[in-house]
Order: sequence, then structure tokens, then C-alpha cells
Amino acid sequence: MARPEVILWTREVRALYDAGKAWLATHLTPSDAERAAQYDTLLQRACTLGQQYALVSKHPCRALAKRLLRHQDELFQFVLKPGVPADNNFAERALRPLVIIRKISGGSRSPAGSETRLTLFSLLSTWTARGLNPFLHCVDLLQASAAPP
Repeated sequence: MARPEVILWTREVRALYDAGKAWLATHLTPSDAERAAQYDTLLQRACTLGQQYALVSKHPCRALAKRLLRHQDELFQFVLKPGVPADNNFAERALRPLVIIRKISGGSRSPAGSETRLTLFSLLSTWTARGLNPFLHCVDLLQASAAPP
């Protein structure tokens, strides 16, 4: 059973994220100065929460508290910069096919195989994201590498 102070602390951490999203929902066209002020407020609260347990050895909140302090500048970029999403779901979804393929195949048998798979995935994903035909670009690359110097 989790200790009450752990539950309370983690809820306060979650409340920071929720506060940032709620602020954006109620401030549809904030100025850069308003964004910066809200960012500073959230950042200060995150630092306070992080400092609460970051140096308390063997406390269950220590790892997350240290992470809050280490990544504090990254936490509220969605408040500071217009157009930045509040989560990284897009990036997670983009990597999902690669993870599924790795799970099904059992992974690569060598570092070179892993590097090849990642390179190919990156090329195919980039071409697809740009609205290009990955097959045609692969053919172009293969023909260019097979051409005599």
C-alpha cells in the first residue's frame, strides 16, 4: 500500500501538468509575456516539488523528484511555445511500428543489424512524412549506389 505522502506528492506533480493544460484552455491567445510568466510559475512549483524529495535517500519519490529537477526546462514547453503539444503521443505513435516489428522478429542479432533497421526505418518514415513515395526513393538510392563511379 502506498504511503499517503507519496500519493499526495504524485497528485501535486500531476496537478502541475493539468494546471498548464487548463491555463492554455482558458487563455486562447496569450501573449509571449503571459506565456513566460505562467511557464515561470509552473517551473517554480516543479522545482519546489522536486527539491522536496530529491535528496531524501531511499524515499519512493526520490527518482521522480530528481527527474523533475533534471528535466525542469523541458516540462512546460507547451505553455511557453505556441504549437508545442502537451504530450509526446505523436512521437510515441511514430515509433510504435518499429517496436512491434522488433518484438515480433525477436530483434536484430547484431549491432550492425540494429543500425541497418533503424536507418531504414528513419528513411522510410521521413519520406512518408514528407508525402514522398518510399519505394521510388529506395529504388533511386539503390540505382545511385550501383552506378559506376
